[in-house]
Amino acid sequence: MSNNTSPSFLLLEETVTDIYTPENVKALALHVQSNFGESMAIEVAPYFFINPKSKNRTYYKYIGVYDDKGELKQNPFSGLNTTTISFAYLKKDYENIEGDSENKTFAIGARTTLIRFYNKKKVMDNATELANALSQLASPPMEILTMPQGPDKEEALKKFYLEKQKVDERFKKFQKTIKPIFKVDVAGAYSDLFTDNSVNSGTVNRLGAWLTGEFSLIINEDDEQSSTNNYINLLITSRYIEDGFNSTNGIDFSTNYYRDFGGKISMDLGKFSFAYEYINRNGSISSKRSVGNISFAINKDITLTGGFGKDFNTTDNLLTLFGINWGMNFGNSSASL
Repeated sequence: MSNNTSPSFLLLEETVTDIYTPENVKALALHVQSNFGESMAIEVAPYFFINPKSKNRTYYKYIGVYDDKGELKQNPFSGLNTTTISFAYLKKDYENIEGDSENKTFAIGARTTLIRFYNKKKVMDNATELANALSQLASPPMEILTMPQGPDKEEALKKFYLEKQKVDERFKKFQKTIKPIFKVDVAGAYSDLFTDNSVNSGTVNRLGAWLTGEFSLIINEDDEQSSTNNYINLLITSRYIEDGFNSTNGIDFSTNYYRDFGGKISMDLGKFSFAYEYINRNGSISSKRSVGNISFAINKDITLTGGFGKDFNTTDNLLTLFGINWGMNFGNSSASL
């Protein structure tokens, strides 16, 4: 899982990273930053809820690489399958809003991949090797095949393939992540802030839209002993924001306009990812964000992230954040015997 945050969270500027393009999208993800219960976001991928039992939904169709009458092709717009919708809640003491209490903020966001390109040959070579590995599996003995259908036969088949044929061990090499060589994501979000923490109070809003491009280069392609594909990634982002969360007296609010441009370099090394990002902000107020971040994947569903550096704020701009990202699959995510 590599979606470190959601667009709705990112707009509220309370994130470990401001530059990201998730590759492994989950059906449902929970993002928590800093204090649990005071900052949470839910992200949903509609693709996984629409006709999920269709046998026409394969991994290769999902990533858009396919064989067309012997010719290897890819659909660069298959990234639309990764479209997500997110909802966020945040309690935060904003820099430009005076008062002792934290303000309650709600946001909604969406993200999708406009275009993406894989190394078609690498994807298909992996598929061919997987097919060869499947063809090398021995057939169960006749005493198992002739057993009547039922739990006993299912258990015998399971024991034969998992213990005798060591299916899990054979297929480990095919579980390495294959990232697109290049992709472009587009995202947008809108948020409301309740000025005096009352449902009947007037609200102010913030909205933003951004594009992010990512180039990925595998750095251990010839290392067959490695259990992961390690990558170095270069990301570039451009963002436009209208920020209405500005007040000096808590009553009168004004809107600031920002244009952000920045970049990020990261390295994926097994379960760890190390990155540094820099964003330059111009507009009503000029500022910069310079943050280093690290993430650790506990397993394929849970990732811990942390960030340290300078945020956009002109005062109190030291950023130290810790986040938990929990993604959930629905349906059968592994091959059935």
